[in-house]
Amino acid sequence: MVQKQKSTAFKGKVEIIGKSPYSGSGPRGIDVYTRQLSEHLSRDLPHESLIVSREVTSNLPVNLVHYTFFDPFFLTLWGKIPRSAPFIVTVHDLIPLRFPEHFPSGVRGKIKYLLQKSALKQASGIITDSVASKVDIVKYVGYPESRVHVVPLAAGSISATVALGRTIAKEYDLPERYILYVGDINWNKNIFGLIKAFSSIVDDKTQLVLVGKAFASKSNTPESIAINEAISESPKKSLIKIVGFVPTHHLSAIYRGATLYVQPSWYEGFGFPVIEALIQGAPVLSSNQGSLPEVGGENVHYFDPNVSSDLSDKLSILIKNGNLRTKYRDTGIAWAKKFTWKNVAHETMLIYEKYSR
Repeated sequence: MVQKQKSTAFKGKVEIIGKSPYSGSGPRGIDVYTRQLSEHLSRDLPHESLIVSREVTSNLPVNLVHYTFFDPFFLTLWGKIPRSAPFIVTVHDLIPLRFPEHFPSGVRGKIKYLLQKSALKQASGIITDSVASKVDIVKYVGYPESRVHVVPLAAGSISATVALGRTIAKEYDLPERYILYVGDINWNKNIFGLIKAFSSIVDDKTQLVLVGKAFASKSNTPESIAINEAISESPKKSLIKIVGFVPTHHLSAIYRGATLYVQPSWYEGFGFPVIEALIQGAPVLSSNQGSLPEVGGENVHYFDPNVSSDLSDKLSILIKNGNLRTKYRDTGIAWAKKFTWKNVAHETMLIYEKYSR
C-alpha cells in the first residue's frame, strides 16, 4: 500500500480548488482532504508556489490546477476548467454511477453528468483514493487507466489521553462496552443492516453507538426513515444510542473507548473511518466490499454484506473473543501508521511534476 518514496523535483506553481457543494462537509467531510493536503504541501513547497482557492481559478499564472473534488451530478468542473494551464482532478468515488438505482439523478442530473464527464475527460490526470475507485473511473467515465493515479488517504494525528477519554465518555454518556459506527447514513453505508444484525446478537451488555450529524437530523429521506423505523422496531432499541455530531478532537476518544468499530457498507471508495478507528486502537469489523479490503489489509476482520447472517455472526464472534480483538487492535495500529498525510502530499507532488506545464 505504502511504497518507498521517490524524490520529487517539482518547483512549479500549483493552484488547488476544493470547495465541496455539500453543506456541512467541512470538519468531517470531503473538505478535510483539501485542507490536509494543502497544509502538508505547504511544508515542502515555497509559499508563493501554492495557491488555495474555493470555487474558481484565481487567473494567476500557474503551472497546474488541481481540483480536489468531483461529483457527477453537481457542476463542480464544467465551465470552470482553466484555459491557460493543464489541470488534474481528484475523484474520490463514483458510487452514484455504480448504483444508480439507489442514487436517482433525474433528467437534470443526467444532463449535468454528461457535462461533468465531458469536462473530466479533458483532465491531464486523475487522482483517486483506491484501486476500487480507479476501476470505476475507467469503467464509467472511459478515462485512460494509465492516467488514473491511486493515492490512499490518511488519518489525523489527534490522540486522546486516558483522562480525556473518561471526560468525553462522561460528556456523551457512553456505555462501558459499545459497538461503534461513525459516518453518514447514505444507502451505501448499510446502517439498516447494522441495526438488524446488532438486534439479533445474543448480548445485553454491549450497546450500539451511532455517531454522525445525519443521525440527529430530522430529515425525511428514505434512508433516515428506514433507520428510525429499524431502531424503533428493534428488540434492543434501549441499547442503541444516537450521539449525533461529534467534533474531531472528541472523536479520537470515542474510537479508543469502543469495544469494536464496524464499517457495514455495501460499497466504499475509501473508508476513512476504518483508518481513524485503527490508528486509535479500536478493533475493526468491516464489509469486504469496494475499497475496504485495501484500507484494512489483513488487520481487520471482514464479513460479506451479501450474506444475510454474516454480519451478526461476526459481531457475535468478536464481541465474545477478547483475544481476537486484541490481535486486530495491535496489528491495526501499526498498519494505520503507514497512512500519513505526509505520504499523500509527497505522492501528489510526484503527480504534479508529471503533469505540470
